[in-house]
Amino acid sequence: MIARYNRKSLAIGIPGLLLQIACTALPAFWVAYATSHGSEPPHYLVLASLPGVLIGDVLLILGLCYYSKAKGYTALLGLLGLLSCLGLLILAVLPDKTKGQTDEAAS
Repeated sequence: MIARYNRKSLAIGIPGLLLQIACTALPAFWVAYATSHGSEPPHYLVLASLPGVLIGDVLLILGLCYYSKAKGYTALLGLLGLLSCLGLLILAVLPDKTKGQTDEAAS
C-alpha cells in the first residue's frame, strides 16, 4: 500500500464518514425524542443537517479515491463512497496491487 495516499485517505475519509453518520443520526434521534414526548419534531434540524451529510459524502468519496490509489487502483473507485460504509467495505476487501512497492516507485 502506498503510505502517502493511505495517510491522505485517513485524514479526509474518517472525518467525512463521521460527519455523514452524525448528521444522519442526530436529527433522527431528535425527531424520535420529540415524538415520544408528544411534541412536533423540529423540521429545521433535518434541513440544517443536509449540508453536513453532503459535505460528509464529498469528504468520504475523496478519502476513498486516495484509498483506492493507495491500493494501486484507479481513483474512480472512490465513487463507491456513494454507498457509504458498504463502499468502504468493498474497497477494503480488494487485494493490494502495490505489495512490495515503495512510495518512490509508485510516483
